[in-house]
Amino acid sequence: VGGYDESVPMTDLQRFPQAVPAVWQSGDTTQAICAATFLDGEQWGAWDGALVVTALKGAKLLVLTLDDAGAVTKVAIPDGTNGPYGRLRAARLGPDGDLYVTTSNGEGDQLLRIRAR
Repeated sequence: VGGYDESVPMTDLQRFPQAVPAVWQSGDTTQAICAATFLDGEQWGAWDGALVVTALKGAKLLVLTLDDAGAVTKVAIPDGTNGPYGRLRAARLGPDGDLYVTTSNGEGDQLLRIRAR
């Protein structure tokens, strides 16, 4: 089918008929999504069960609320996670129920702890 072509989405069903259709797109600006994890626990309120994704290029954290069928119904960017830390790489829930996110800027990287509201 040819080599890698950044202008063609990996979910282009004409070029890649076996691809799984996307349920969400970041829009024309690439966010460079890196990691994802599900929030779990009633401490997260309306975000319990939401999918959290980190963005390298977009330098933000995105919280995708899903319906029972897996469709994205809402996208939120938590306060303070849209740019001040630079590129966000990993996201994992800790045993304490808090969300831990790492930065990936090449130097001065941090481990961020995000607590439920």
